[in-house]
Amino acid sequence: MFSHRLTLSTLFAVASTLVFPAFASATTMEELSFEEMTWIADLVVEATVQSNVVERTEGREFLRTVTHLTVESVIKGDAYEGEHIDVLALGGRRGAEETSIESAPIFTPDERVLVFLEQRKGEWRVVGLSQGKLTLVEERDTARDVIVRVQPPRGLVAFDEAQVQLPAVRKYADNLTHRLRTDVLDGAVPAYRLIPGLPGDKDQRFRAEATAAGQTIDPRWAELDSLRWAPSQPALGGQR
Repeated sequence: MFSHRLTLSTLFAVASTLVFPAFASATTMEELSFEEMTWIADLVVEATVQSNVVERTEGREFLRTVTHLTVESVIKGDAYEGEHIDVLALGGRRGAEETSIESAPIFTPDERVLVFLEQRKGEWRVVGLSQGKLTLVEERDTARDVIVRVQPPRGLVAFDEAQVQLPAVRKYADNLTHRLRTDVLDGAVPAYRLIPGLPGDKDQRFRAEATAAGQTIDPRWAELDSLRWAPSQPALGGQR
C-alpha cells in the first residue's frame, strides 16, 4: 500500500508557518479544555455520521476525507435538527493509497458524535483535531449516552456501539451538553492564552472578550501582534 504519513510536528509546522511565521519551531499540538473548544467553535452539535468520501483536491498530494453528518441537536451555532453538514479532515484511504495524519479525527458511518466545528475557508473542520470529536455510546442500564474517545480504524462499514467498552467512571453527555449550553447562553469566556493555530482575528476577539469579562490581560500580547500576524517575508535574493 502506498502511504503518506504526516506527524503532528509536520502538520503543525505547516500550520504555524502560515499563521505564526515567527514561532514556527515552537508550535506543538495543544490540549484544549471543553470551555476553550466551545468558545473557538462556530458550531457545536450532536450528530450521526452518514458516510465518508475520500478525495484529493486538484494540485494536492495528500488525501482528505469529507464526512457527511446529520445534526441531531444543536448546542451552539446556526444549524437545525436534521440538517446535513459536511466536515473536512485531512487523511483518508482510497484503494491502495492512504494518507495518515496523527490524531486527525476519524468518523465511521452510524457513529453518534458530539463534535466541535469551526469554519475555515468556507469548510467545516474539527476543533483541535481529534479532541473536538467525542463518541456517544448508550449505557444499557440507564439509556443515557456516555462520552468516550475512540479512533476507529479506517474503512469500517458501520460503527457498533456494542463493541465499545465503557469506562469504569462514566462521563455522561447530558451533563456536559447542559454545561456547554449554559456557558454559551451566559457568554462565558475561558481564561485568555495564546492557542496555536487560532486565526489572528479570532485571537484578537478572544483577548477583547476576555478583557471585557474582567480578565487581566498582559499588554505584551498586543505588542506581539505585529510580529505574530505579519505576512511572511519574501526570500532574499533575486535580481541585483
